[in-house]
Amino acid sequence: MKMFNEKLSFLMIITNTSNSDLASAIPVSESCVSRWRTGKRNLPKNSFNNSVIINYFYKKIITDKLEYKFSDIELFKKSKDFKVSLTEWLFDKNIKLDNENINLKITNSTYYYGDDGKRQAVIRFLNNIKDKTNQTLLLFSDESMSWMLEEKFACTWSKLLIKVLKNGNKIKIIHTIAREYNEMFEAVSKWIPLYFTGMIEPFYYPKLRDRIIRRTIFICSSDAIISNSIGNSTDDMLNIYVTDKMAVSSLRKEFYNYLGLCTPLMNITTKSRKEKINELCSLDNANIVIDSYSLSFISTPKDIIFKALTETNNDKLISPLLQRKETLLNNLKDYIILDIINVTDIFNKTIPYSFVAGTYYTRDDYIKHLENIITMLKQYENYNVILKQDILNSFSIYVKENTELIIEKNDSNTMLISHEHNIVNAFWEHYLINNIEQKNKVIDKLQNIMNTMHLNN
Repeated sequence: MKMFNEKLSFLMIITNTSNSDLASAIPVSESCVSRWRTGKRNLPKNSFNNSVIINYFYKKIITDKLEYKFSDIELFKKSKDFKVSLTEWLFDKNIKLDNENINLKITNSTYYYGDDGKRQAVIRFLNNIKDKTNQTLLLFSDESMSWMLEEKFACTWSKLLIKVLKNGNKIKIIHTIAREYNEMFEAVSKWIPLYFTGMIEPFYYPKLRDRIIRRTIFICSSDAIISNSIGNSTDDMLNIYVTDKMAVSSLRKEFYNYLGLCTPLMNITTKSRKEKINELCSLDNANIVIDSYSLSFISTPKDIIFKALTETNNDKLISPLLQRKETLLNNLKDYIILDIINVTDIFNKTIPYSFVAGTYYTRDDYIKHLENIITMLKQYENYNVILKQDILNSFSIYVKENTELIIEKNDSNTMLISHEHNIVNAFWEHYLINNIEQKNKVIDKLQNIMNTMHLNN
């Protein structure tokens, strides 16, 4: 007879509830929930816990429109109050899970609703492929990105996707560029670390679409998710999880037909260090944003460049790097450079140079570099600085207004280059949203950082 433990498991499966989710909601330990599900622990006697359990599942079932899952259970046929029936069904030891086909409903759940439903479907989709190898995922969506913004889901999604890629799977993704610039920036920036794995091919459709009827297609070898919505309205959209082989095959053909109309979004290229420098030297004769993961190259004193390159046996890079620096400085005569730099007032020996891998600032050189930034702020009217204190990553981003986006991975020879107008402008607009402080305030902050470093020496 199917009693409490099996009924609880049924509820958790259809609502995509993990042991940790339910444990946090009650709250009890995950091991306690696990023992309830396996039948090693009896039905909870605490009436407050029971009420919390019912309220939790009732809300999930109503929100995700899962009432149909209970349509063949006799108790629910007779009652008009779903919550009362749910309580009686779950906790009454004499009521069994009386539909013999109920397991079929659990394993072949097809329909998910709204943003929360899409999140459940995507987690199921990625869980299904995360342990497989040598497959290609096909991803397209021009629907609202609201379903991706929930923080807990975004973390889970990212971890699963990284595992998928680590197992040797690849992704072909068609981005939608006809979005608001802030939405486009969020969409592309989330993928940047994954692009550098070399396992992702990004594309876009270059022509305008009215985007009234929007569509999502996610496909792997055996499963697919499809959905449609009108405009940005996704509250009640139907997400269909497809496992039928012929249907998945048909959707794959649809995706590749659309892909045939698309263009690569970014050129993901591996170049020698000298070739990378030559590429970056093309960033002139325009307004430029430079977002460095450390202090930027443009403000690096020449003697520090000589020292760092000589110590790392990169003498052959001295000439092209100095040429790049000269190009950027000449650009300041007629155009603006917004230099976004990562600063800290707590010096440590692992602060890297942004122009050569594997070597780090000394305290004196770091302070000397900050002093040179102050000198440049005073010398060049078109030179502006934004100070940030982010966790150091390994990316530097360059945006040439209306023309080019370059993303450089400083510890490798890989670059992402895009000339697509909407992508370039999305990054440009993102950086210009920052309120540029008056130069005297930036200078004061830099001076305070140097003073702190001197005191802590």
